[in-house]
Amino acid sequence: MTGLAYAQPDPVMLRGLYEQHLAEQQQAHGEFDSHTADAARDLALFLRSHGDSNGAYAALVRTVAIDEKLFGADAARTLADVADLASVAPPADAGKLFERTAKSSDPAAASRALVALGEMRASQGDREGAARYWRQALAKQEAATGPESERVATLLNLLAQAVEPGDAIPLLQRALTLDRKIFGPGHPEIGATDQLLASSLLATGKTADAIAPGREALSILSLKLGPDHPRTAMAASTLAEVLRTSRNFAEAESLYRQALSIEEKVYGPQHPMTLIAIKNLADFLRERGKVADAIVLERRLITNVAH
Repeated sequence: MTGLAYAQPDPVMLRGLYEQHLAEQQQAHGEFDSHTADAARDLALFLRSHGDSNGAYAALVRTVAIDEKLFGADAARTLADVADLASVAPPADAGKLFERTAKSSDPAAASRALVALGEMRASQGDREGAARYWRQALAKQEAATGPESERVATLLNLLAQAVEPGDAIPLLQRALTLDRKIFGPGHPEIGATDQLLASSLLATGKTADAIAPGREALSILSLKLGPDHPRTAMAASTLAEVLRTSRNFAEAESLYRQALSIEEKVYGPQHPMTLIAIKNLADFLRERGKVADAIVLERRLITNVAH
């Protein structure tokens, strides 16, 4: 079988074409014209997609300046470009730009900006601040797409991970209902939500209620993502904790070992996730009186941490 091989377009050449188009639009229509703004935006998004944040930032500053003159500082189009500018801005400036975008009359754009602000808070260890922004994002998203969209389900999951377990449960239950409606049975998103729900139920002492979502999470993720996937390991570890609390010790031990086996295979012996899995199993074995086996694991833990 024969055929022609086609080379991928040269990014340098493509950049030149975008820059040429911008120059032509400026010459034909002037600096403060929507055609020039569109061409500057196209160049910026191309540069961002190729990792040139500085170049993208400069082009988007130009785009926003044109938007502000043509449409006004608070216009939805202006604020959409401000959001793109925030995505490539230095961290010290990004927060202010996202705050500005969060006031957009377009609820979907405002929601995206509020999500970004929450992520910034979460990266700083401020869970309360993240939750505050994500609650606002959820309300905006519901206004944009209705209360039963896939994006709403995603935000429910996100918010659930920033609030206390008792507050997370109704959020996750709602997300699970939406996941089933949107994706149908057996989808990995259902498994992921199940795992979070089982963990939250366990944390609030509702161990019996945690068993069913814990089992479903492991079943779905093992089947859909594979028995050696990191999310399968997480589901196995969560279910192990649930069964340990419900005194199903034999199955709990098997699941702790399954989680450890996956983490070692995926990440290697020194990775933090592997070390956590070793500690979880060692603690369980010591609690069950299997001291000799626990000591072996504890020695592995010390050795792996040292390396």
